[in-house]
Amino acid sequence: MTGPWLNLNRGVIKAMNWNVIGLRGVAALLVALNLGILGCASWGNDDTATSTRPVVRDANLVDASHAAADALLARAPWLKERREPLLATTFVDINNLETSSALGRVIGEQVGSRFTQEGFTVIEIKMRNNIFVAEGTGELMLSRSVREISQSHNAAAVITGTYAVARQSVYVTARLIRATDNLVLAAYDYVLPYGPDAKALVAAQQ
Repeated sequence: MTGPWLNLNRGVIKAMNWNVIGLRGVAALLVALNLGILGCASWGNDDTATSTRPVVRDANLVDASHAAADALLARAPWLKERREPLLATTFVDINNLETSSALGRVIGEQVGSRFTQEGFTVIEIKMRNNIFVAEGTGELMLSRSVREISQSHNAAAVITGTYAVARQSVYVTARLIRATDNLVLAAYDYVLPYGPDAKALVAAQQ
């Protein structure tokens, strides 16, 4: 068959071929989009991606403890004039006042060392518990044994404090407390990063 009919058929066939190609292209595009969506969903649900957290690095514990001692002394400058002895105790866990750790012991000793460097007579108390007692209103009070030791040494104040461990930080409160009436003469709050060294010290419970 020739003539107009042949040209018409060729045009129809050509149009059909383009339609088939177009449908195939659309199908391929839809498949690619679906794969992309699934890939994004699987990436978003990847445990390794969501669980990745920044590495917490330890601070210089000595510098932090000495800075705390300097801050306490700046808040009670009259102590430097009187030069009366001070008692240094272990810092305790705020959640359990009869529990401490290597971290609490080290902080207490380092803060006391700083006062010694400033010319104070510092008497270190090695106690396992009963540094603090909880009063009915929620206030922390020095225990009877600490008050008695303080009075026997004629100490002006007791260097002590508490710490609280969170996920990435350790919150520390250092205090100078007058043993005769539990009056807080000075207080200083600071934060330590909960890095590998801090975790190891906290794990060494007393």
